[in-house]
Formats: sequence, C-alpha cells, structure tokens
Amino acid sequence: MGHPIVIIGAGVAGLVAARHLEKAGFKPLIIEASARAGGRVKTDEKNGFLLDHGFQVLLTEYREAREYLDYDALDLRHFNPGAVIYAGGRSFRIADPLRAPARLPGMVFSPVGTLKDKFLMWQLSRELKGMENDALFAVDGKTTEAFLRGYGFSEKIISQFFRPFFGGIFLENQLKTGAAMFRFVFRTFSLGNAAVPAGGMEEIPRQLATALKQTTFQFGRKVQTIGEQEVHLEGGQVIPFQQLIIATDPNGLLSRLGDQGMEYNRTQNLYFRASRSPLGEPTIGLVADENNTINNFCTMTDVAPGYAPQDEVLLSITLKDWAAQDPPPVETVAADLHSATGQADLELTFLAAYDIPKALPTLDTLRYDLPATQFRITEDIVLAGDYMLNASLDAAMRSGRRAAEAVIQVGVA
Repeated sequence: MGHPIVIIGAGVAGLVAARHLEKAGFKPLIIEASARAGGRVKTDEKNGFLLDHGFQVLLTEYREAREYLDYDALDLRHFNPGAVIYAGGRSFRIADPLRAPARLPGMVFSPVGTLKDKFLMWQLSRELKGMENDALFAVDGKTTEAFLRGYGFSEKIISQFFRPFFGGIFLENQLKTGAAMFRFVFRTFSLGNAAVPAGGMEEIPRQLATALKQTTFQFGRKVQTIGEQEVHLEGGQVIPFQQLIIATDPNGLLSRLGDQGMEYNRTQNLYFRASRSPLGEPTIGLVADENNTINNFCTMTDVAPGYAPQDEVLLSITLKDWAAQDPPPVETVAADLHSATGQADLELTFLAAYDIPKALPTLDTLRYDLPATQFRITEDIVLAGDYMLNASLDAAMRSGRRAAEAVIQVGVA
C-alpha cells in the first residue's frame, strides 16, 4: 500500500491542500514535475538578480493569503497606490483618491480621462469597498470593457488607464475578462497593497512548503497517466492512492475527462539592468500608446532593493498581449521604453526574457468560492487550481483548501 492520499502538483493549490490534510492527521505525497515547489510562482537568481517568472505581485487583502502566509516573515515590500501613465510623450499620475488623498489634486487636473472619470473612479472605489466578495461575482455576463463603458467611463480613461493596468493583470489588453474579475481585483487593490516578498515571489510557495512537516515530496517526476487508483509516472513507476488531488491542469491526465483544451492567456516579461530607475519610486509605469510593444514596467529595486546586487537597478518590462505571438527583438523593447519615457540616455543591459504561454487560465465562468463537494469529480479524485474559481493566487489557495476538505469528508481507510 502506497500513500493513501496523493497530490499532483506542488503549486500553491497543492501546498495549501497538503497543509489542511496534515492538520487532519494525514501524510500526503506530492508529485511535482519540476525541480521545486511553486508552480507558476517561481523566481530565478541570475548573477545576484532575482527574476520572477513574469511580473507578479501579492495583493495583501487576499483573504486566503492572510490566512496562510506570514507577511512579516516574507518581509513584504509595497508598491505605491496607482500608477504613472505614459502617453504621447508625456507622463501623468493616477491614484485611488481614497487610498492616496494627498494626490487627489494632481489627479483631478491630470489629462488622464475627464473630470467625470475621476469622480466615477472615486464612486466605484467606494461602492466596491462596501461589497462582499461573493457579491462581486454576481453573474452579469459582461466583459470588463462592457462594464466600464456601461458605468460611464470615457474611452480616454479606458484606453489610457484601465486597458494597460488591468490588461497587465489579466494578460489581455482587450479587457474581455469577465467584469466579476475586474470588480474583485479593483476592490482588492483599493483595500490593500500590491507587494512582493523581499526575496522574490517564490518565497511564497517556499514558505508554504517549509511549513509542511508530514508531507513527502517527489520532485522531477512527471505524471504520464492516471488509472484506477494508480498514478503512472514517466519511467514506469506506479503509485497507488485511495484519494487523489489533481492540483494542476488535468487535461491529458484523465482519459475520462477527455481533452477539454483549457485555454490560457500568455505573457512575455523581460528584465534589464538599468543605469538608473526610469520611475524613481515604487510604482508601476503604464504605456498607453497603442503601437508601443510595452504594456507596463516597474523598477523592481525601487520596491525591493534585494532584487539586485547593491547599487544595481533591475527593470521589469511586460509586453502587450498582441506582441506575445511574435516576440519583438530586445532592441525594439529597449527603444520603446526610451520613446515612452523620453529618457533616451537610460542605459539598458538585457538580462533575461520569460515567455509563458500558460500564464493564466481564461475562464468563461468566474466564481469566488464553491462548496468542497463541487471539487470532486469521481469517488476518489478531486480537482484543485485557480481555474476552478478565478485566475488569482487567492483562488488557487481557496481551491486547495476546498479540495482538502473534500478528501477529509470522505476519509481514508
């Protein structure tokens, strides 16, 4: 008899599931195809620079994150609220007036949108802060773009702020993502901070994995197929189970599911060593010019100096989604940054590029939560992953908890 409970995938969902199983007295086995825990939340070290796999942040108001993570131990470093927008050779600031009231005068008179847009931004922030998360996911069938237009926002602020800012979060600039996701993310940004651990985003799964004391890991083991209460690994090893949690994309693993062809949004992220910070503060720069390859950029060392060796500057650049199909040359990206910021003398040295085809699942139905029973697909198999709810770190953690609860309800002989 092998491990009675097996988890496929050592991403955030699988790690949270293991935590709950341990609390219930179980000793699960986690099988992970890569060499370390983390899933899509990974950080590479290159010559003293910390390079996250794609531009990622932790939203501190995520309820599940506050439950499972020790923020003090992560030594979180926060971004300033809002963003700096670059359009037509000029730059303008936009901020949440409820979070940064001192910046309200500058925002009111900035050319980003109309005065009505600024009022609507304030009004929407107030409305969403007063709603519960479940209510944010009320089914209305609207896309984010349709919601914004229906709310009364002008084309100017949609194109100059909402499209690059939320396009960078959703990894698609058309704002086709459901309005429920927009409401959830907008509210979460309004209530808390965007932050990164001082040691890189991988510190999040590393902290979750380190807390597990009764869980066994097998890294570098790729699952080939799943049979009747057996996991078949590449190389011929067979691992029996009584209960299985699939905490990764199940397509291709379960013949009974068929190949449903889950779709994903893609991201391309480039890192440069810079002679100085083009921003000069811990914030995000948004490039609103349509023909510019860059969607957003951030000087990581303005936020967290430990992302680079002492006195070095690390710049992260995320490209627009349309650029992802045909990666532009590094020289084009550098030239586009110079053009957007007007800083032609900014020296850039290319460090690395990450092309991530499966960065976020694209979901037709968005949910904040589901009962644990809805995560079970057979008597002995449970699913976990952000694709079960919504594309967020919060959803990944919640799905892991619900999957574990489904297993615990059944129990293991």
